[in-house]
Amino acid sequence: MRGPQRWELLALLLLAVGVAALLWLYAGDFLAGLLLHRVALLDARWETIILQSRVPGWQPFWAGVTQLGGPDFLPWLLALMAAACFATWRFFDGFLLVAGTAILAVLVQLIKVTTARARPPAAEMLSPAFPSGHVSLSVVIYGLLALYLLATLRHRGLRLALVTVLAVLVAAISWSRLILGVHWPSDVLGAWLLSGLWLVLLWGVWRTYHSRHPHYGLTGARQTWSRVALGLLGVVGLAVMGYVLSF
Repeated sequence: MRGPQRWELLALLLLAVGVAALLWLYAGDFLAGLLLHRVALLDARWETIILQSRVPGWQPFWAGVTQLGGPDFLPWLLALMAAACFATWRFFDGFLLVAGTAILAVLVQLIKVTTARARPPAAEMLSPAFPSGHVSLSVVIYGLLALYLLATLRHRGLRLALVTVLAVLVAAISWSRLILGVHWPSDVLGAWLLSGLWLVLLWGVWRTYHSRHPHYGLTGARQTWSRVALGLLGVVGLAVMGYVLSF
């Protein structure tokens, strides 16, 4: 079996496992009713422990962290990432990034509407809780960014440092949703399962495409244009991050 086929099989197997787990979580309320509300009780217990561990002085910090996974920032980041792909003539990467994220966002909203799960009592939000949209989209967008960095950067230490930062950021966003009291723990777990398996599937598609259509280094005018464009996008990205975090 060739390499691309192995990756496709692995992606499909992981997707099947994830779908099975998601179906279990999707029917969580029904199963909890049959099993003496065990899932709901565990959620309530852990939610109480998490809220009791809150330090008031840190709440503004966690509110800022959660914005990095919210609708005020992620669309900008997604647009910048897609623009960076187009600037380096990686058109398939840009399309996969935008299409994959858009499909996931629609899927998350469909599950939210269907389950109509109430938020924790401490939350002042009326939208459905399961799964966490912040966590779902953060895992996919920052995960794809990490995969692209691993594929394009040559310096091993720099790749490790940037991927570690992104992993810590996604973990912090996930924790912020809990410590702010706007999600149940199973909302975050369901988001990780959904987006994690979706990320694996996108990664399999990406590897399969690039194994058949290698991307060669840019030279001449294209290389110059790419460097200028990436520099400008970096400046815009810093400005957007500063704007979002200022609120």
